[in-house]
Amino acid sequence: MISFEISEEEKLIAETSESFARVLRDNMRKWEKEGLSQDIVSKHRELGFTFIDVPEELGGHNLGFFSKVLSLQKLSAGCASATLFLELPAISLHLIANGNMSESQKVKYKEEILQNPLGIYIDFDESFSVSASETISGKASCVLGKDIKKFALVRKENVYIFDDFEIIPKKPLALDAVGVNEIILNSKKACDSFKLKDEGKLFISILRLYLSAILCGILRASFEYASKYAMEREAFGKKIAHHQGLTFILSDFSIATSASELYTWQGAWAIDTHQENFFHTIADIFSFVSENSEKFTVWGVQILGGHGFVKDHPVEKWMREAKAISLLFGGKHQTNIDSFFPPS
Repeated sequence: MISFEISEEEKLIAETSESFARVLRDNMRKWEKEGLSQDIVSKHRELGFTFIDVPEELGGHNLGFFSKVLSLQKLSAGCASATLFLELPAISLHLIANGNMSESQKVKYKEEILQNPLGIYIDFDESFSVSASETISGKASCVLGKDIKKFALVRKENVYIFDDFEIIPKKPLALDAVGVNEIILNSKKACDSFKLKDEGKLFISILRLYLSAILCGILRASFEYASKYAMEREAFGKKIAHHQGLTFILSDFSIATSASELYTWQGAWAIDTHQENFFHTIADIFSFVSENSEKFTVWGVQILGGHGFVKDHPVEKWMREAKAISLLFGGKHQTNIDSFFPPS
């Protein structure tokens, strides 16, 4: 018999994530204003969310990316910005795990990352230049994190680590809980460097999978909130959800949400089972989920009418987050494999 039911372990991960997500949801406006408290960061780590998919060599549970996606979708339905901030150490650990370096080097970086995640920038647009003397200059316009101690510049398969750089905090419109910075290098030499395995394709795919899962959580939260509102509010003598025009919109919203979730699960499966075309698959997924999240979170706001634009309701936050997260790490417009990995 073939069963598509998730395992007991995966159910436990999903249920625990959903429970923690309620805490994130209850305090989402607080996280936007003040950032996350150390108690929340510690609790997230204690529950094991950080290490679900991290290799055992770096202290992770190595449970696979499907389990991670289940967790991310639940957590981000609580608060996507908070989830992204909490997952920055996991992203940094994957960068190190995919590096061609010694085990002792990886362990050294692991300890540093758990204290302060790396500020990571992928130089798709070749914004940085490398001189003959191996000094690097350029500007990274969007680097996530707070109190960044080390900056990792990814150029194709090469990773350069810097501990000397100019950092300018920016005021984002959606990712205040995460922290967004501009980082400038003026003829700086890297304090360390290494190459990524598989030309960096796996690491970039992991990044896109994380972002896709978080966007799915935003879509689900926005759909459930907007549809509940539409079933409660009346206009012209009946629930607004029963008006034909809005019924079609809610139907499309539901389909887009479920399709995005299923497609993201396929991406996790593609990595977990070492599919040959995983890079192309996840590039398509990120583009698909980004388009849906940007389009339908706007509808989430519009279904509420004027109420959708005020902070009494969370739909405006989800709309801002969807747009911002879709643009991270090169965004959906950098999903063409040949733009970053030219054919050999």
